[in-house]
Amino acid sequence: MASLDETYEQMAGFNRALEGFSEVLASSLADLTNFHNEAMAAWDVDQSSQRYNASWEELSEALRLWSEQDAPVYREFIADKLMILQEYMEAGR
Repeated sequence: MASLDETYEQMAGFNRALEGFSEVLASSLADLTNFHNEAMAAWDVDQSSQRYNASWEELSEALRLWSEQDAPVYREFIADKLMILQEYMEAGR
């Protein structure tokens, strides 16, 4: 069984990794959106472009929701748990 110190360190590492992932995802989404817009501007409107655009809309919406809504909620949740765990550990010393 892991000690509380180890648990804290693992949670803190996960929080940093989640923050890095979220930053890279947001940046990648911005880049992909620009590439998508350029491709759609150069592409004739046909069935293929419509299928591509529909799949892009679904993907970009999921990534946007993660970046703007889900990730901040998870990060706040983890930060709150880290603070509670740290306070508990400090009270026991």
